[in-house]
Amino acid sequence: MDDLEFRRRAYADPCDKSPEFVSASTANAGNRQFMEELKEFNRKLERALSEPVPPALPDKLMLSHLLRQPDQKEGLGWRHLAVAASIAFALGFSTRFMQLSAESGNLPPSVAKVAMHHVQMEMPFTRYVDEELTLATVNAKLRPYGARLKDIAAVGKIYYANHCMFGGGPAAHLVIQGEFERVHVFLVPMERALQIVAEFSDANLHGEVIPMTYNRLVVVSDRQENVHSVAERVRASLERAL
Repeated sequence: MDDLEFRRRAYADPCDKSPEFVSASTANAGNRQFMEELKEFNRKLERALSEPVPPALPDKLMLSHLLRQPDQKEGLGWRHLAVAASIAFALGFSTRFMQLSAESGNLPPSVAKVAMHHVQMEMPFTRYVDEELTLATVNAKLRPYGARLKDIAAVGKIYYANHCMFGGGPAAHLVIQGEFERVHVFLVPMERALQIVAEFSDANLHGEVIPMTYNRLVVVSDRQENVHSVAERVRASLERAL
C-alpha cells in the first residue's frame, strides 16, 4: 500500500482493521505518529460535538451578530462597547478550544496563518485525492456545523470533504476545483477565537474570509486562482441544515 492510499484510508476510517491497513499503519515511525494524531483528533472531535448546546446560545449568537453590524452612530462609545462584548463572547464560549501561546501575548491565532499552514501541510495528499463524493456524503460532513449544500453541481467538482482541526477546534474542510487549481474551503464556526482579516496572502497562496450567519468561509488557493469566485459559489449553495 503506497503512502497516498494509506492516508486516504486513514482519513476515511482510522479504525480500519484490514490486515494491509494495519500493516501499513505500523510500517514506520511516521505512519505510527500520523495514526496517533488522527485518532487523538477524532477523540477531540467526538468530545467537542457531544457538548450540549447551552440554552442561551441562540440569544448569544443573535447578540454577537448584531454587534458585528456597521455602527452608524456618532462617537466611539458604542463601537468600543460592541468590540468589547464581541471579544468577551468569543473568548467565553471558545475556552475549551483555544490554545493560547505565551509568545503571542495570549492573542488568538491568526486565521491567515492557520489556513495557509493547514493547506501547505496537507498539499501532498489533497493535491491528488479524489473521493468521488456525492451530495449526501458532503452534507454528512457539513451537518455538525449546521450547514448543507443545496446543489453540488453549482459548486463544482469536490475532491475531498472531511473534518480538520482549525485554530484549536473542529472545522469542515472541502477541496474544490477552481479555474486553474484546487481550492481549499474551510467552514469554521463563527464563535472560534481567531484574529480575523478579510484577505491574506504569502508568496504562494492567498485567501479570503467571508462571514456567514453561523460560520465563516475561509477560502485558500494558489495566487493565480480566483478564490472569491469559488467562495461565492459555495456561499450561494449553502443553507442551514434542518
